[in-house]
Amino acid sequence: KVGAFVAGGGIAGSATFRYLAEAGFAPILINMDHGSSWRNIAGGRPAFSLPALADIAKHNLEIFKDLDSKGEIDFRLIRYISFAHDEANYKALEASTAWSDAYMVEKKDFKREISDYFNPDLDLYSHALISRDCWQASPGRTIDLVRHLGIEAGGTVFENTQLVNVSRNGDLYELLVKHPDGKYVRYQTEIFVNALGANAEKFAKQLGIETGLFPVRHQAFITKRLPLLGKNGAPLDMLIDRRKYKGFSAVYGQQLADTGQIIGCASPANDATDTFRNLKVGTREFIEIVAEVFSDWIPQLRGMSFQAMWSGYYIEPRYIVDPARGLFMGMRGHGFMLSQYIAKLYVDSLLGREVPDYFRKLALDGPGLSEQAFK
Repeated sequence: KVGAFVAGGGIAGSATFRYLAEAGFAPILINMDHGSSWRNIAGGRPAFSLPALADIAKHNLEIFKDLDSKGEIDFRLIRYISFAHDEANYKALEASTAWSDAYMVEKKDFKREISDYFNPDLDLYSHALISRDCWQASPGRTIDLVRHLGIEAGGTVFENTQLVNVSRNGDLYELLVKHPDGKYVRYQTEIFVNALGANAEKFAKQLGIETGLFPVRHQAFITKRLPLLGKNGAPLDMLIDRRKYKGFSAVYGQQLADTGQIIGCASPANDATDTFRNLKVGTREFIEIVAEVFSDWIPQLRGMSFQAMWSGYYIEPRYIVDPARGLFMGMRGHGFMLSQYIAKLYVDSLLGREVPDYFRKLALDGPGLSEQAFK
């Protein structure tokens, strides 16, 4: 019998593990594989079309700053640059300035504001929203540090360890777990957190819970080392094109400060086409779209070489964070920028502390917080 049990060691599960440990629950965290959203491209932003999500992201940034004071996570502040490709997109971007530190620039100022290398002849966008208070950090180092803080506070982590079955008997959850040595161990706990990403739905169903979530493949890339291409010789900030174009709804990426590599992603325009797709298989269409868009932005990138490509799952179509049901899932690829603060609120809720009204909206039977414009 343990004080708390967290299944899933991504950023959401690891952060919940940390805060449970710091609250004195002596939690267990088990993890298998690399996590669902392994396409993580190392960035965070408060630029959302919903004020509640912007508030969560701002608090998450403060947590990142605190982590940076405790260990090396390659943290630095960056800007998110969202291009306006039509009137509706422009209005959504402009509206977000009411609750975020951002300003709009015209096309004629792109070269001065974004990069000396930016293509002055590009006619795809009329404006760009430049959002401050955004950040970059190494996902792996961040998760390692978050788990380390949890271990220091009395928690235990089991890697390469698999949840086999979960059931509920009154107030107790009963879990069957397979450890890497092949042994099966039964655990009992009053606090169970299902943060299993693409596998979360399976174990929710074992408890009679229907979430309606499904995994959508998102592909990512990283280039070889490049000179710094951003404003005034800085790394290139996160650039985002949200046109629905050639089967994709967004192309975005940034330059890592420590290596000069550009890391980026493209989101499928239709979730159904990439639902449950094999993560080991990439597509030619993805390679072509990221090469085209990045080369349109900075023509000198036409000769760049990719170092690697990979995929991960976004869990759609909504966030579900419900301490009463033990659910922390459906982060829609926003886990790195939102889930540490949500994890703190999760534990605060368990402890009976006051939490913002929007946290209750994330429950399974709540209305949710639906980000559409800046997904």
